[in-house]
Amino acid sequence: MRKVFCYLILGLFIPINLFAQNTAGIYKIRFIIDQDLVNEVRVKVAGETSPDRFNLIRTFPNNLIDSIHNLVTKTVAKQLSSNAAIFYKKNRKGQDIKSFGSSSSLEGMPRNRLKKAILAEEKDYYVRVRINYSARGGIGTSFFGTTVTSVRPVVTMKIVAFNVEKKRVYSKKVKVRDFSRLRAVENTIGTVSVRRSEVISPAEIYQMLLRTVEEYEK
Repeated sequence: MRKVFCYLILGLFIPINLFAQNTAGIYKIRFIIDQDLVNEVRVKVAGETSPDRFNLIRTFPNNLIDSIHNLVTKTVAKQLSSNAAIFYKKNRKGQDIKSFGSSSSLEGMPRNRLKKAILAEEKDYYVRVRINYSARGGIGTSFFGTTVTSVRPVVTMKIVAFNVEKKRVYSKKVKVRDFSRLRAVENTIGTVSVRRSEVISPAEIYQMLLRTVEEYEK
């Protein structure tokens, strides 16, 4: 009983920050998806991708973006043994600056520069994340204006962390290839080509990222 009492008294004099975890701020996430993996129909004229009226930019549901945010945050926290959180650069109106959906990148991601991130937030680590869904393969057979190909999705994930002095203190990258192939059929008449492809759904995008994180944490 006396020992327990002594430990309790000693605990009163130990600085609180001795028990505090480090903090990690995720200031940039670059999430790239090859359009061959998500666009069912693509049109080319004379070998060039035609205007957006034929090729629509794929948008993704907010719950997918939120799930990606949560998974990335948990992964960073585990790798750096830190309290991790995403933070955004602000515009003049105090609004968050996020990535826009484009022909190759996912919307809603934080985008900032290391120098500005350090000035904006006081953290132990400043983290940038790159996630890339690419299509590998694509060599197929052609006959009478029709080309049949198949590609294999490959997911690459890289996390880099810096300290307040801008020195790199952590860097790791993994690449996962064991995903099912996707088939595509392209028909060409004159100078116009129409490609119809099997694609991955938002749910599959998330499941593939989960698989990549599993590999990353090994």
